[in-house]
Formats: sequence, C-alpha cells, structure tokens
Amino acid sequence: MTEYGGAMEENKVEKEAEKQSKDARKISSLENLIPWLVHRVNTHLSSVIGYAQLLLPKKLDSESKKELEKIIDEAQRASHVIKDLVDFTRKRRPQKRVTDLNELIESLLGTKIQELNLRNIRVVKELSPSISLTQVDPKQIRQALINLINNAQETLTEFHGFGEIRVKTCEVEGQIEITISDDGPGIPAENISKIFDPFSTMIKGRGTGLELVISHDTVIEHGGTIKVESEWGKGTTFIITLPVIEVKGEKKKQNEKRIEKSLKGVRGLVIDDDSALLEVVSKYLEGTGCKIVIATDAKIALSIIEAEGFDFVICDMIMPEMSGSDFYHIVKEKKPSLRDRIIFSTGDVLGDTTQAFIESVSNPYIEKPFDLSTLKGVIIKLLETIEMSRP
Repeated sequence: MTEYGGAMEENKVEKEAEKQSKDARKISSLENLIPWLVHRVNTHLSSVIGYAQLLLPKKLDSESKKELEKIIDEAQRASHVIKDLVDFTRKRRPQKRVTDLNELIESLLGTKIQELNLRNIRVVKELSPSISLTQVDPKQIRQALINLINNAQETLTEFHGFGEIRVKTCEVEGQIEITISDDGPGIPAENISKIFDPFSTMIKGRGTGLELVISHDTVIEHGGTIKVESEWGKGTTFIITLPVIEVKGEKKKQNEKRIEKSLKGVRGLVIDDDSALLEVVSKYLEGTGCKIVIATDAKIALSIIEAEGFDFVICDMIMPEMSGSDFYHIVKEKKPSLRDRIIFSTGDVLGDTTQAFIESVSNPYIEKPFDLSTLKGVIIKLLETIEMSRP
C-alpha cells in the first residue's frame, strides 16, 4: 500500500471512530432524556385525568358525562401504554416478604372501588379467611392483580358500559388460588392461546396486551401459575396459583370492620412544579374537607413547614430547584416528625435514581398519572398507619 493509500485508510478509520463516538453520545443523551420525557407526559396525563374527574360529580347531561368518561378512559389507556412498556422492559427480581394476600387484595380494591363504581361495575369479593400467610413481592403481585382488574374494567366499559368483577381466594393443597373473573363478552377461542404472547396480545378491549404478559411473568417468577378460562359471550376468568412459603412466628391479623377515616380538617401540603396538577389535587382534596397549602418547589415548601404544621405532605420527585429526595433528607434532619408523613408522587418510572430512593425509604408513593380517589386512599392509609404506631 502506498503512503497516500495508507493515510486515506487511517483517515477513514478515524472518521468511523468519530462517528461511532457521536452515535454513542446521542444514544446516551437519549437514554438520559427518555426518563424525563416519561415523567413530563405522566404529569400532564395526571392533570387531564384530574380535571375530568373534578367535572364528573357536577350536574351534567348524560351525553356530556359519557364523553367525559371517555376522556378519562383514553388518558388512562395512554398512561397504561407507557407503564406497561416500562414494566416489560425493566424486569426486577422479586423482593419477597411476609404477605397476607387477602389484606393486599382488600387494599388494592379499596383504591379501585370508587373508580369502578363510577363505571357501573360491581365488585364481588369472596376472600377465604383461612388462607395462609406466604412470601411474595407485594408490589409486584399487587401490580399483576391490578393489571387483570384493569383488563376486566376496560372490557366491561367498552362492550357493555356496566358489569361485575368477582375476586376470590382459597387455599388448595399448599397453593393459594386467586381468581379474577368478569361477566364481559369473553375471548374468542382462537385468541386464548395468544394472550400471554407480547407480540400477539393486542386484542380489542383487553388493554395494551403487555399488561397480561407482565402479570404472567410476575406470577411465573414467583413459582406460581396463571391460566385463563373463557368462552365468547360468557365472560373471562383468570386463575392464579401461588405457593405457600412457610412463615415461622408470623400470625395473621384478625379481620376488623374498617371504617374509612374522614379527611375533614386534615392539613396537607402539596409540592409540585406543575401548576395544573397542583390546582387539580388541591381542589379535589379541599372537596374532601382537607385544608391544603401548595408549593411550586421544594425550597418554598421548606420555608412553609418552618412556620406551619401538616398531617401529610405530597411531594413530587423530579423538580428543577430541588428533588423530592433532597427535600426528604433535609426534612429528616430539620423536622424529623414530618419525615414519615411524606407521600412521594412520581412520573419518573424509568429513572434508576428515583427507583433506588423509593426502595430505600418506607414512605408511600403514588405513580403519575394517578386517579384522585386512589390518592385519597393513600393519604388515609398513611394517617391510619401513623395513628396505629402511636404508643
């Protein structure tokens, strides 16, 4: 090779290396940008859903109410697409702990019941009091069950506009069985074998399809099984079995009749850099009887808590001036009595930093976009937990 030819070849290699370096920087930049974009989209979807939900109780003609419900449904579907894609691409090994599955189901249905009632969907519970405690990742199992309930809800809303969802538990030969069934149109026989295939599950009326795949993978990861029974025109039933993993020294809590705590007179601080979401959340909570103070960033919130006391704080995780985690650490040091009263809200379902922080603290959190009644349920549960922990 001539000296000229060698120089050309070397120049070509350098250009190729430079191009690869630029491409790598672009990919890295995009990877950093995507979590922020997901957070912003989820925040705006929260506002859309929230404003629509504020309108629902008002006196509207039936046609307007139906159209408003469709706005909520479509916004929630958009949020499910984002969440399902994130859950599908970011698989996490189960963090198992002792769990009462009946209690878990009661809790998740408590947050869904108002939304289901608004859609004329009746919930029937048949929870066997004799099922054993076991060890599961409660967050993963809760999400798997919510996915199945959301699927049933979307199907009933789309095909009938009303219906019934039955949730049943029992224990059979060392296995806990959870059954979720609906009286919707069912699944055509040719589609039943495909519903747990991520590339074949875009079945009309059954969510994004990925919801079922995620639920399936979660159950299998826990050593369980999931199967579906359905006949076109006769509804659908999902049957989950989970192994009973022996728990030594743990006893089930006695079932007590639960009276929902009132939020009347309760003081709350809501921190978020999105003004629309602040307005929605504060209006809704004030409608429940809460006294609400708002702050557009965490630095302002710190000055507010110096002068005022609060029963709970809702704090966004991603804000330009100060993050939710930084706010938490300052509160922990300067006003420790408020530390356990913080509820974090986040649309950053992709961010490793956010996820690591959420898992490192015991505080409750709610993912954007959230249903306003779900937010109310989280606040009530927090206040009840604090009350029960008092000596």
